[in-house]
Amino acid sequence: MLSLLSRLRELGAPLRRCARVSTQRTTRAFTSSNVKRAGPRYVRFGSDPQQPGVQRWDMRTRVLVGVLAGGGVYYVAHLEKVEQTGRWRFMDVSPELEARLAEASHDVLVAQYGDKALPPNHPITRHVRRVVERILESSNLGTLASPESTQGRTHSSEQDGALWPAEQPSKLPPTVGGRQWNLMVVHDAKIVNAAATYGDIIVFTGILPVAKDEEGLAAVLGHEIGHAVCRHMSERTSSFKIFLVLLGALSIVGLDLSLSQTVLQLVYELPNSRKHELEADKVGLSLMARACYDPAAAPAMFERLAQLEGRSSLAFLNTHPATTQRIKKLEGLLSDAYAIRAASPQCAGLNDSYAAFRDAFSRGGFRAPSDGGVTWGW
Repeated sequence: MLSLLSRLRELGAPLRRCARVSTQRTTRAFTSSNVKRAGPRYVRFGSDPQQPGVQRWDMRTRVLVGVLAGGGVYYVAHLEKVEQTGRWRFMDVSPELEARLAEASHDVLVAQYGDKALPPNHPITRHVRRVVERILESSNLGTLASPESTQGRTHSSEQDGALWPAEQPSKLPPTVGGRQWNLMVVHDAKIVNAAATYGDIIVFTGILPVAKDEEGLAAVLGHEIGHAVCRHMSERTSSFKIFLVLLGALSIVGLDLSLSQTVLQLVYELPNSRKHELEADKVGLSLMARACYDPAAAPAMFERLAQLEGRSSLAFLNTHPATTQRIKKLEGLLSDAYAIRAASPQCAGLNDSYAAFRDAFSRGGFRAPSDGGVTWGW
């Protein structure tokens, strides 16, 4: 029996050795595998290599953020207060640029309306000139150029040197420190308007029947000069740059260009335009009161405009906010305007002289004689 067991052990030893070798080989096969492990992978959220459109959106976003950030810094750096009202606004038009714009604007006005301009000695021109001079001089805004220098010619560099050069502060546009304005009275009954640019004041005879008298004309001119004093033209030029940047930003994010333009006009451009008009109303009311005109003539003037608003397509009305809104705001400012007039020593004793212009117009208004000239009707 013992010999049998010994024999079985001898036979089992080779089998055990084979099993150990097989196990070792299997273990080495697993531990010495040549399978390469992948390196660490970074998952970029919002970016799918199978969706290239996502990558393009990321680029657009970066461009948009860059444009808005840079534009924001530039915007803040060019903020300023409107001296007359304290309103903050963006302004990046320099006095030097305004000087060049003034020259170009004057040349355009003379070229377009010079042949219709009334002569300096015409009664209408003299009346308008008197109103303008009172408004300018009472608020220390400068003076009118001599009639001979503003009728029928332009200010060219060959004639007068560069117009309002930056190195001569006294020659800058009145709106940025200059002292001299140009006046042009244009005979055109179809244009119910008046305007004041960087250094030019233009009055169309079509506004005079609506103005009715000297005080009504002072209300119109005070408003227009208020635009110039507040530098609204330069502000609109500055705002147009913002408009273009915002338009480009909306286009970057995929909004249709025409839709972007409409949206910006509704939420940015039109509100700013109405804001300018109301601000000019406020400043103009102060200007006419300081010139000793009756502030109540301003809302009365716009009431007459409101009567025309539904019957005519007037350039003056198309660019202004609702007349009823303006009347209410002007009426709310009357007490302050009367206080301004009462505080002015030069306003004492002038009330009796207001009737001349009004009475002259009420006796006949304007008429065009057969020879094609224009007379003030008495």
